[in-house]
Amino acid sequence: MWSVLFIVMLAALAVLLFFHLFMFARLAFRKPTVEPDRELPVSVVICARNEARALERLLPRLMEQDHKEFEVVVVNDRSDDDTWEVLQWMKPDLPRLRPVNIQADERFNYGKKIALGVGLRSAKYPQVLLTDADCMPPGRDWISTMAAGFRNGRKIVIGNSPYDRSAGLTNLLERYDGTVKTMQYMSFAMAGAPYMGVGRNLGYSSELFFNARGPKHHGHLMSGDDDLFINEVARAGNTAVVADPRSFMTTRPTPDLATWWRRKRRHYTTAAHYRFLHQVLLLLLPLARTVFWAALVWLAVRGAWREAAIGLGAQLLLLQPITIVAMRRLGAGALAWCALPLEWLFLLLDPLLYASTILVKPKRWK
Repeated sequence: MWSVLFIVMLAALAVLLFFHLFMFARLAFRKPTVEPDRELPVSVVICARNEARALERLLPRLMEQDHKEFEVVVVNDRSDDDTWEVLQWMKPDLPRLRPVNIQADERFNYGKKIALGVGLRSAKYPQVLLTDADCMPPGRDWISTMAAGFRNGRKIVIGNSPYDRSAGLTNLLERYDGTVKTMQYMSFAMAGAPYMGVGRNLGYSSELFFNARGPKHHGHLMSGDDDLFINEVARAGNTAVVADPRSFMTTRPTPDLATWWRRKRRHYTTAAHYRFLHQVLLLLLPLARTVFWAALVWLAVRGAWREAAIGLGAQLLLLQPITIVAMRRLGAGALAWCALPLEWLFLLLDPLLYASTILVKPKRWK
C-alpha cells in the first residue's frame, strides 16, 4: 500500500514532468539555428547611465555588424561621468551612431523607463533591438540573427543574454540563476505562453510599445521596463524566440555578491504584476520542486528506500537530462552538470530573497 507521502511525491513529480516534457524539452531539442535576415532595417537602442568605458568597448563592435541597414541610438540617461562627451567624441567616426541626451533634473526621480521611451521615439526604424552598454555581441551576426525573429509578422523577439564567466561564487550563482530564468521564459514562449524577456537582448516594434498600456501602468515601479511590457503585450501569435548562439548577447558579470543580491531583490518587485496565469505557473514550478525533494528526503529518512529510489530515478533519468541539454543550448557549458546541487541551493535562497523584498523595499536602478 502506497503511503500518503509517496503519493504527494508522485503528484509533485507529475507537475515537474509537465514542465519538462511540454515546455523545457522544446528548448532542449528544437533546432536552434535560424537563417539571418540581413535586409530588415533595425534600430538598436541602448539606455546608458555612467557607462562611458563600456560604450567605448561596445559601440565599435556593434558598428561591425554584418547587416545592411541599421542605426545605434544611445540614450545618455543623466550620467554624471563623461558618457556624453565620449559619445560626441565617437560620433564623427561612427556614422550609424545617434546619441540622445537626457539632462538631470532634481525635481524628478525616475528609473530606466523614461530613457527607454526617449530612445524609442528617437529610433528611425519601426523594428527595434534593445541591449545594454555592459553587453557584447558574440560576432558580426547578432543584429541579423535577432532580426530573423521578426519574420512572419512577429512583433516581439526574445533572445538570450548569458553572463560572462569569471572566478568566484557570485559568478557561479549569477550564471546558474540567469540560465535557469532564461530557460523558463524561452520555453514558456515556445509553448505559447510568453511572459517576459530581458532588455539586454530583446526586440519589438516601436508601435507595439507606444500602443501598449503597460509602460503607463507600471511607470511607478523601479524595474520591469522589459519583462512587464512583454507580459502585457506578448502572445503566442506575435512572439518569436531566437536561441541561435549567434544571437546571444553576453553580459558583464556582477562584481560582488552584495550587488547581485540587490539586483535579484529589485527583480522580485515585478513578478506580482504579471498576468494571473503566469503567476500561477511560476509559483507552481518551485513549489513542485520543493515538495518533491522534501517528500523524497523524508521517505529516505523513514527508510522507504524503494519509494525514494523511484523519485530519484525519475529525476535523474527523465528530468535532469532535459535540464542539462536545455542549459547547454543556452551556453551554460560545464555549469549544466552542477544544476542539481545549485537547484537545491536556490530552493533555499529564493524564499529568502523574496522575504527580504517585503521587509525592505529595493532602491531604484543605479
